[in-house]
Amino acid sequence: MSVIVYDAKRRLMVADSRAYSGSPHPMGTKLKIHRITEGPFNGALLGITSCVPGMGEEFKQWVTEGMSKEAFGPSNPDFEALLVLADGSVIYFNDAYYPSGPLESDYFTIGSGSKYALGAIRAGADVFGAVAAAIQCDPFCGLPVKSLQLDPADTNQLSLAFPETSVAA
Repeated sequence: MSVIVYDAKRRLMVADSRAYSGSPHPMGTKLKIHRITEGPFNGALLGITSCVPGMGEEFKQWVTEGMSKEAFGPSNPDFEALLVLADGSVIYFNDAYYPSGPLESDYFTIGSGSKYALGAIRAGADVFGAVAAAIQCDPFCGLPVKSLQLDPADTNQLSLAFPETSVAA
């Protein structure tokens, strides 16, 4: 399905581009990493992987529009996503519209090729080498490789919060 890697020190997100067809059969390519260019998260980077056609586009639109609880998409989402805010904070989503984070680590990997990418990083590869390793090992990852640099110069410094959400102890 995908591999997306974020290097927190270099503020760099890198991903494969193979489109998922529901099988190992190639279906072309698509963008899996995006720069949010409007709305309250303007300037953030978003990496998303899903085996549900259109889920990435739906989630990107939801983030662009401000991540309102009232505008949640499907009730049973199937995706994994990293949202990197302008200040470098990393927020993780996994099959739910509720965020986890901010998280702290030097590297983050998501997608079906994530274990290969993380192994390559631990063996000394940079993020491009990590994505290359995932492409070689996971039949659901493929070329071309795309990258986006987090650029705080043109962004709003916004914190992620769902103030109306309470957590029971």
